[in-house]
Amino acid sequence: MSYTKPVIREPYYDCPKWFDNDMHRSEFLTLSGKCTSSEVELFLIHLFGYSNTNIDQSMEDTFNELFTNESVAILGGVAFYESEEKFIMPSCCCGLEQFREIYNSIVNRESPWLGHDPSPGITYKDNMAIVWSDDPDSNDRSDIFHIDFKFEEILSRLEKSKYDLKDFIDKPLFEWIYRRDQDTAEKMKDRMYEWFL
Repeated sequence: MSYTKPVIREPYYDCPKWFDNDMHRSEFLTLSGKCTSSEVELFLIHLFGYSNTNIDQSMEDTFNELFTNESVAILGGVAFYESEEKFIMPSCCCGLEQFREIYNSIVNRESPWLGHDPSPGITYKDNMAIVWSDDPDSNDRSDIFHIDFKFEEILSRLEKSKYDLKDFIDKPLFEWIYRRDQDTAEKMKDRMYEWFL
């Protein structure tokens, strides 16, 4: 059964000196309530880097600078899976902050912006949502593939992804910050809801 997950991509920015350990980098990170402390740190590295937040200052000052942003961008979004081996990631310039827009586009049976180079897209036929790995109008290319969802199924999977994102914010992210500074943890939770949910 096909499913979706909230993800960030290419978290390769510099690490703040106030992090406890060296980072293990990965091409993408799936966000959920099951994320480890090092995965939370990977998310924060990406968020600070993408928003050009100065990490050469104290933890409190770094977060306070981040909080001044009315909105943030972070490379990622919704990943569409047929299996752990067959999936379609959001592409360049697609962001996790676009989660609501992606969801609303699909509810309205429109193709959401999922990035470019490649340019994934969604077409609809009868009761099916077909997610394409690249521009669906270029389907004469042999490297393009698709993942099929029943329309009700893609909506329920996106609701689950929204829950996973909320769970990430409420549990591992909140707890990681709370262990270091309770006030910052509360502020970060509020801002994450504003930025991403």
